[in-house]
Order: sequence, then structure tokens, then C-alpha cells
Amino acid sequence: MQNTTTPTSGRRFGYTISILVNFFMIYVANNLLRWNVPFLTERFNECLWAITLSISVSIFVQFIHLFYDPKWFRRLMQAMANVFSLFSTYVFWRVFPLDLSENIARVVNLAIIIIMVLTALSIFIELGGAVRHYTKKTV
Repeated sequence: MQNTTTPTSGRRFGYTISILVNFFMIYVANNLLRWNVPFLTERFNECLWAITLSISVSIFVQFIHLFYDPKWFRRLMQAMANVFSLFSTYVFWRVFPLDLSENIARVVNLAIIIIMVLTALSIFIELGGAVRHYTKKTV
């Protein structure tokens, strides 16, 4: 497997699809309250900016990969995107814009905490992978 800086056409196609899906996700997130999703409260607006920021960072990362795509850089950028994902999840957890019964809210709260822990772990895994691939490339 060669370590090139430009992506294959298959990777470019995947990045393009990912960008389009992420734009769709921003559209959906920004319309959930308008669509009267029954378990969302008006407080969702308080965390919408962080969700949009996280998805926008993902779009930015995928766009960069259309042009520059070595494995070490891909891992580094994924770590950066995961930082923003962790941040938006934290904001959502703190605001907790869900109208749920107490028992279900407790389970969802625990699930969000687990997601944050796993996302934090993934940041370190991606950073380690970036360092490993970068040092392998330079040796």
C-alpha cells in the first residue's frame, strides 16, 4: 500500500458523499424544532450552534481530504474533528434539550456520558495513529 498525498477516485467519491450527507445533517438539525419532534424542547436551540459547528468541521475535514490525503494527516484531522464532536456532545449533555420520562432521561444521560468517554478515547487513538504513520513515513 503506497502512501500518497492525493486520494484515489474511490476515496474522493466517498469524501464527496460524506460532505453531502453532512450538509443534509445540518439541514435536518436546523429543522427539527420546526418539524415538531415531540421529545425535543426549545432548549435545543441552545446547543444547535455546537452541533452545527461540529458537522461543519467534519465537512471542512472531508473537503481538505479531497486534495490532500496521506494516512497520518487523515488520522490527525479525524482527531481534530473528534474534538469538536466531543465538544458538541458535551454542550448537548449540559443543555439536555430532551423531554423524557425520568427513567429514560437517566439512561440517555448515561449513554451520552459513555459516548463522550469513547469519543475522548478515539481522539487519543487517532493522535497515536497519526504519529505512528507520520514516523513510519519519515523513517
